[in-house]
Amino acid sequence: MGEKVTSHGEVGEVQVISLGDCPICGGKNTLKAIQHVHEIPYFGKVMESTIICEKCGYRNADVMILEDRPPKLYTVKVEEEKDLFTRVVRSKSGTIELDEIGVRIEPGPAAEGFVTNVEGVLERVRETLLMAREFRRQEGDEEAVKRVDEIMDYIEDVKDGKRPLTVRIMDPFGNSALIGEKVRSRLLTQEEIDSLSLGPYVRVSPEELEGEDSPEEKP
Repeated sequence: MGEKVTSHGEVGEVQVISLGDCPICGGKNTLKAIQHVHEIPYFGKVMESTIICEKCGYRNADVMILEDRPPKLYTVKVEEEKDLFTRVVRSKSGTIELDEIGVRIEPGPAAEGFVTNVEGVLERVRETLLMAREFRRQEGDEEAVKRVDEIMDYIEDVKDGKRPLTVRIMDPFGNSALIGEKVRSRLLTQEEIDSLSLGPYVRVSPEELEGEDSPEEKP
């Protein structure tokens, strides 16, 4: 059963759905899905879906674009502070690249989707780098620590508008995008699509579907 709440203004429509018991901690009826549908200007409707356990705090999120979108590559060159507000819609199957600092964020089996901006992505990267830096420091890998420090310095310069950064996002299912005045996009080639991680998803060919038995054919 779901509880639907319609809000006014830019908040959009929120629906809370009970999913039953938590598969992580075994909590009884503690697992819920919160689905938030809202409109992104000049882009269309997006649904942010978050699964949460009220007992153990388990959380998993995804983003779905509610309009047909082909597999695309989006690019933006961040050159001044206002470019940091370029909207980033990243689903579980989206790959993000930050060229000048050599960072590539590929979706894995436990990938999460999110809606943020370029500055938000940089903050996520910075937090990950801080953990990596401490790990390398404990190992005594000074070269790696120095490299992390250089990347974090570059990120701070990007935030201050002192250095450029090329941001790309690619999604074989078309559920990720960059949104802003300076954003450029093109269709992904089949070779690019085949090289991208699908995150927790699996690609099924029409031939595989045709080979499955229909309910009438099963004994």
